[in-house]
Amino acid sequence: MKTNKIFNNSGISILEVIVAMMIITMGMVGVLSLVIQNVEAQYINKNVLMASGLAQEGLELVRNVRDLNWLTPGNTWNQDMIGDGTYVIDYGGLSSLNTVINSIDEAGARLYVDSSGLYTHTITATPTNFYRLITVIDQGDYLDVKCAIRWKDGTQNHDYTAKTYLYNWR
Repeated sequence: MKTNKIFNNSGISILEVIVAMMIITMGMVGVLSLVIQNVEAQYINKNVLMASGLAQEGLELVRNVRDLNWLTPGNTWNQDMIGDGTYVIDYGGLSSLNTVINSIDEAGARLYVDSSGLYTHTITATPTNFYRLITVIDQGDYLDVKCAIRWKDGTQNHDYTAKTYLYNWR
C-alpha cells in the first residue's frame, strides 16, 4: 500500500516578506507626514495666538489712554489721539502713543521682550519677530482704532489685525 505524503510548507516566501515590508513602509510614511504637518501647524498656531494677544493688548492700551483722559481734569476724551495717524504704544503709556510710525515694517514698530517678560518697543530688550502698529482715525463722535501685527517667518510675512471703536460715552 502506497501512502501519499503531503508536505505542508508553512514558511514565508520572499515575495510575501517584500509585500509586507512595503505595506509597513507606506503606513510609516503616512504617519511621519502627519507628524511633520502637525509640528508645522503647531508652530503657525502658536504665532497666530501670540499675534492675537498682542493685537488685543494694543487695543486695550489705546482704550486705557482714553480712560486716563477721562480721569485727568482738563483733558478731552480723545486727547493725544486727535487726528488720523499710525502709532506705536506699549506699557510706556501716553508718551508712546505720540510716536508716529509710517509703516509696520519700520524699526520703531518692532516689539521686544524686556526682562519682566513684557512686550515693549524699547530697543534695549530682546528682539522678537513681531511688529505692532496702531492706526487711529478720528470719526468725530468716535475713534476707529485698528491694531496690525506682523511677524516674519523666514521670508514670508504674516499679518493679523484687530479693530475696535472707542466712543465718548461718558
